[in-house]
Amino acid sequence: MSLQIKELSRSYKMGELTVPALQEITISIEEGQFIAVLGPSGSGKTTFLNLIGAIDSPTEGTIQFHDLEVSSLSEKELTQYRRKNVGFIFQFYNLVGSLTAFENVELAAKLTNSSDEARKITKDLLEEVGLGDKFNKFPSQLSGGEQQRVAIARALAKKPKILLADEPTGNLDSEATGKILKLLKKINKDHNVTMILITHNVGISYLADKVIYLRDGKIFGTSAYDRAKEEEFWDTLTTAPAIEKI
Repeated sequence: MSLQIKELSRSYKMGELTVPALQEITISIEEGQFIAVLGPSGSGKTTFLNLIGAIDSPTEGTIQFHDLEVSSLSEKELTQYRRKNVGFIFQFYNLVGSLTAFENVELAAKLTNSSDEARKITKDLLEEVGLGDKFNKFPSQLSGGEQQRVAIARALAKKPKILLADEPTGNLDSEATGKILKLLKKINKDHNVTMILITHNVGISYLADKVIYLRDGKIFGTSAYDRAKEEEFWDTLTTAPAIEKI
C-alpha cells in the first residue's frame, strides 16, 4: 500500500467553537493510483490533501506511508517527508515571478540533487511537459496552461512518490484544461507516481482509477474507473458550455 489512512479527523477552533473539517476518514490508496477527491466547497477536500502532504496535522487518526507513520513525525522529519516524497500542484501555479521557467524548476530540483544533476532533470522535465522552447521565459510571458506545465515540472523535479494536485485546472479554459489533464494522466503512468487530485468538477473525476466523494468532512461514497465515462468527458470538454459541478 502507498497510503493507509485510518480514522483521520481534523478540527479547528473558532472562538469557543470546535469546527470539524474532516471526520473519521478511512481509505487505502495503492501505489501508482490516480485518485480524484470530489466534493462541493467546504467538504474537506483541501484539508484532506494538506494532511497527506503534511502541511497540516490531524486532530485524530493516522496516515501510514509505507513503513512511515506520517502523523507521528517530528517537525524536522515532516520536512524531510515533504522534501523526499511529496510534490504539490496548485490552482494558481505559485511560480516565482522573477525566475525563468528553467530557474523555477531547477530551484526545486536542487533540493534533492546536485547542481549538475538538477540542471539535467530540469531540462528533461520541461521538455517532457512540452516547454523545451520556453526555458528562458518568465511566468508573465507564459499562458496559464504553460505556467501550469512549469508548475507540474517543478512538482516532479524532486522525483516525488506522491503528487498532490489542488484544482490544477480550475483557472484554465477548456482547451488548456484538456492538455493539462492528459499530461497528468501520462505522468501518472510514466512516472508511476501516486496522484491525488481534488476537484469539484464531476467530469474530471472520470479520469481517475478511484473517486473519493466527500461531503461535510466525511466520505459518503467511492467509485471505480469507468472507461465510458472518461470517453464521454473528453467529448463534452470541447462541445459543452460547462461541465457539471457540485
